[in-house]
Amino acid sequence: MTDIRPAQGTHFWFMSLIVPSPVGFDSYRRCGHFTPDPGMTRHDAFELLLAAVKEQSPELRTHAVVISFDVQPNQL
Repeated sequence: MTDIRPAQGTHFWFMSLIVPSPVGFDSYRRCGHFTPDPGMTRHDAFELLLAAVKEQSPELRTHAVVISFDVQPNQL
């Protein structure tokens, strides 16, 4: 049987963010997979992924606060 799923990166990540709103806070969740460059640190991955999230979600560009982040190998 041929696998028709697209190839995934070597690592899975997720990020939870909050943004102030007129009635409190709005929460957002973003996740995905990627393959880090050789020598990349967790901090490098966080900065790279946060920049990508903000690029793709204009509402998160100015006042978003990350409340959780994780990156793990994408193999069970």
